Amino acid sequence: MLNFDWADGISTETAKGIIIGMFFVIGIAVSFLPRNYIYAGVENPRWYHNLRLWAIAALAIIAGTYLYF
Repeated sequence: MLNFDWADGISTETAKGIIIGMFFVIGIAVSFLPRNYIYAGVENPRWYHNLRLWAIAALAIIAGTYLYF
């Protein structure tokens, strides 16, 4: 079993802040992906082929849901 006794002292608001901060860091990391990696295998790139947009949109939806509940 996992032992999470160390997390008993962390408030819910602090935990939410940490998780949202991690989402933010992941979003920043995604924005640094090279262009040739994002459009790999796409002959005629369109705006909806941009993986950065989809990753940031997914993170925003997850973070919004997380903050709401």
